[in-house]
Amino acid sequence: MSAFDRTGIQAIIGQKLDGQFQKLLSDHERPIQQKLFALKQQCSKAEKLNPELEGQNEIPISRSEDLEYLYACASQDIADKAQAHSFTKKSLQAAQLRHGYVSTNEAPPVLQGVLVLLLTVFGESIINAAFFGNAHMVAGPTAALVTSFLISMTNVAACASAGFFIGRYRDYGKNALDSDDEYFRRKRNKARVQFIGFIAVMVFFHLTVGLVRTQESIDAVHHSLPAYLEMLKTPEAIFLILMGGCMSVFAFHKGIHSFDCPYPEIGRLQRAEEAAKEDIHDTVDFYKDEVNDHFDDCKKSLEEAVESKKKSVDKYNKAVSACHEAKRHLDESAKEAENQCRGKLAELITSYNCISGEDQDIPMDALNRMVSFEKYLDFEIPAFRACPEARAFHSELLIEKNQAVKRLSLIFNDVLNATGGKKP
Repeated sequence: MSAFDRTGIQAIIGQKLDGQFQKLLSDHERPIQQKLFALKQQCSKAEKLNPELEGQNEIPISRSEDLEYLYACASQDIADKAQAHSFTKKSLQAAQLRHGYVSTNEAPPVLQGVLVLLLTVFGESIINAAFFGNAHMVAGPTAALVTSFLISMTNVAACASAGFFIGRYRDYGKNALDSDDEYFRRKRNKARVQFIGFIAVMVFFHLTVGLVRTQESIDAVHHSLPAYLEMLKTPEAIFLILMGGCMSVFAFHKGIHSFDCPYPEIGRLQRAEEAAKEDIHDTVDFYKDEVNDHFDDCKKSLEEAVESKKKSVDKYNKAVSACHEAKRHLDESAKEAENQCRGKLAELITSYNCISGEDQDIPMDALNRMVSFEKYLDFEIPAFRACPEARAFHSELLIEKNQAVKRLSLIFNDVLNATGGKKP
């Protein structure tokens, strides 16, 4: 209390009551001071729990720049794969030049070829079953179909295999720059001998099928000149031979063109070039997966950090709530103490006036000025903190992830430009 305030109070209550007034004021101030001290201690503890303090419960956000080691590895690996692809591509071009064979470098549709051959097998089976069924040489339609299927399957499988392993080598090196080289001539001569032997076997096979129809026996047939002459008199046997021959030619042609490049050497290099190309894309995809896995792990770490910080914020906010509750009790106590002190002071002055015979009223505003504990209430309470949400950081993390993937794409393009290649 300042000297000016003290002089004003003495003018109102008189100097004789000043000591009693000070004792009355001190008695009511002491509990308020104790509560204020406890509140300050409580606020100090709450401030220590503040999650906004520097370095406390930081939310980790991974940056694309943190993956420099990954970019360095990706650049080297992609460069190695690009060099390997360039080598295989040049080898393919050199082989095409040497062998005089130009292809589209497109692999034949193997599945489509297999389906066509299966349709050929079933088509020939149905036709042959009709011929065998007309001769009443089988127990029924099912038996005729099974027998025809086995014959057709043998015919198509043998001819397709011969087309793949023999037919592709018949003209091997014919258009090469050194077509008369011993290596090429030996391959062609071997394939021609094998082809002649295959033709002999297939002729025997189809003649046997014709004799089966003529002699109406599946268990045993007799190969002889009279048997062949008799077969010529049976139209259905001739139809079976012609149908089987057509299917053989068709299957032989599909065997050459449906499973690999018709030129064996080129086909091997085409597969190597395609594998090298796929290896580049697989390498790029591998590092993209590494980036995705890295940021997935970062997302999990972020969510764990956010959850940890939520707990810290909740703990801090509970401490702040307790401070506000204590401040509310302090305010109520201060108001109650003011009312009690003012009432007792008014009683003290009234009693003194009665004893001394004086009659002096105390203005209410003066009484309020004399007894006021507002100075103990001017205290700032720590502010509440908002709980962080993981989704607030997800967009930033996604941006960093996209930048990392873009960086990989730039590395891929830079490597291809440095090697002088085109995008495979």
